[in-house]
Amino acid sequence: MAETGNNAGNNAAAPLSETERKRLAQEESKNEFSKLDAIMEPTTSAFVDQYLEAGGAPFNIMNLLVFSYEGLAAMSNMVHSDIAAVYGNGEKSAILDTVSRKIVESFDVKKADVEYDKAQQLPAYINEMITHRVWRRTIYKLNEVYPKSTMLGAALQQIADKGYQAEMTSLNSTSLHAQVFYPLLVECFEKIAPADNENVQARMSELRNAACRSEKTYILAQYVLQNICNKLGNKATASVRRIEQELESYMLDNYDLPQLAIHIKLLLSGRVVGGDDDVANAIVDIIQSTHAAPGDVMVLYKQYHNAFSRGQSVPPAGLLRDERVFLPMMDQAFGHIWSSMPINTRTDMMDKYLWLIAYATLFDDNEQSDPSKRDALAQLVSQMKELREDIPIHPNQTHFNRIIRKVIEWIDVPVLARIVVFWIRDMLSYDEFSYYETYFHSSEVPIPLLLLEEISYRHPLLKPLVFSVYKESFESKVQGFLPEKQIRLQKVISNRLAALVQMNYALPVIQYISQQADIVDETVTVYFIYKTVAQFEPPFTDEFCTPMLRLIERVADSVKIAREKELAPIREFLQNVDQSSARTLLASLDKNNANNLDS
Repeated sequence: MAETGNNAGNNAAAPLSETERKRLAQEESKNEFSKLDAIMEPTTSAFVDQYLEAGGAPFNIMNLLVFSYEGLAAMSNMVHSDIAAVYGNGEKSAILDTVSRKIVESFDVKKADVEYDKAQQLPAYINEMITHRVWRRTIYKLNEVYPKSTMLGAALQQIADKGYQAEMTSLNSTSLHAQVFYPLLVECFEKIAPADNENVQARMSELRNAACRSEKTYILAQYVLQNICNKLGNKATASVRRIEQELESYMLDNYDLPQLAIHIKLLLSGRVVGGDDDVANAIVDIIQSTHAAPGDVMVLYKQYHNAFSRGQSVPPAGLLRDERVFLPMMDQAFGHIWSSMPINTRTDMMDKYLWLIAYATLFDDNEQSDPSKRDALAQLVSQMKELREDIPIHPNQTHFNRIIRKVIEWIDVPVLARIVVFWIRDMLSYDEFSYYETYFHSSEVPIPLLLLEEISYRHPLLKPLVFSVYKESFESKVQGFLPEKQIRLQKVISNRLAALVQMNYALPVIQYISQQADIVDETVTVYFIYKTVAQFEPPFTDEFCTPMLRLIERVADSVKIAREKELAPIREFLQNVDQSSARTLLASLDKNNANNLDS
């Protein structure tokens, strides 16, 4: 038996003959050639060489590859192309939407949370999903369905850590995860805080989505903002105050419970609505009625003035600064200057209106009874009385010239400057803008417009109000004006708008001119572009360049035929903007100039 085993071992170790080796090589290659769609396999070329070296016939290779070919890859590409053409491609693919929906429908949240709690880390497939936007959206949908899931909460945190917070502002469920919601708010605040006043509105959308999703998110956002203001004190920036007001206004205008913002504001200020809190009840009455009735003002005056004069704790001045409270009081005191409202002759009440307005203007919530400001408070009340008595209503040019010195003094004070803006608005727009018909001459700028520009320079927070007055005059149709004089007036106002751009109020002004480009004569738009770009030197920011380029593109034909005085600054601007649209516009201008020289 041992001998038999040795013979068997020798037989196994015997080398193959050359003929046998070639036969096996051919068989192996033919098997590969016979596989489905073998011609598409990357290893096929190596087996072709092996088959030929083993003495195989080339015809057999071709025959086997042809018979094994089904074209599945080509058919797959064709089906994919057809589906993409019908149902969309990329992130908007109907197939991806279907897969995403199926994931949401079949997701086992209990199993997922058990898996996460056991491993204390996200599964690998979640980390992979986070890198793709379409699957991040799937995670957002899952989180809306299962807002208390620990694994999905950790996934949101991971998404936020990766820098995708902006995608999460519309999620209701983010407020349930403090580690996600608070950083989200902070990022929104950080984007808005350094913005110029005019850019706050443009950057508010993301914050509104995050903060105004529900009562809870709104309260949290306002609480954080209030803490910021309390810590900053007098250093609280205008942007923070503006954010508070923007969120309040949005909730008032768009939420199902319009008074929610009022009640929350009062609660965060330590006031209670509906009880024995006279201040809170008076504030709510004014806001709801949009009218500062004498009874409510009397209540507020007693509470604020008595506490202030006795050195006691005064209710928050911020409640009086709320525009929905402040403006009705202004209307009662000064409304006769800029509207058809009859003059308020109740001198006993007028002192109270003026005192509350002055207190709201001068005092911060953290310095409610600062005795060093008593003289400033009395002086401001005196200045408001003087303005109220001396400012002429609908003045002619003679009366206006007599009062101009005092007006220039008044506009040093922010609240008085605001009153002057309302007064100028009424002066210009009264009787269908008859002021321009009487006093506008194409060779000079009306003094009221120059006053508005000066106010914008001295008080940046009044730029939106001044801008609104400019817009009214720009859109006016003055009776008796021929088209060319109307165009000249619009060019004069365009120059004032360009000055606003120079005062860091670019985005709203350029957007407005873009909206008006199809309405006004194109020479007006070209004049605005010329006046605007002539004020600046390179380098230009993208925030300025992009809307300006779009505006130039809209009136490109008129730019080509503009006077060289207007064309030169525009050409220089285009030469210093590194964007393809700028190069295209510049080439078009140069070509037009060359054609003009040839002709």
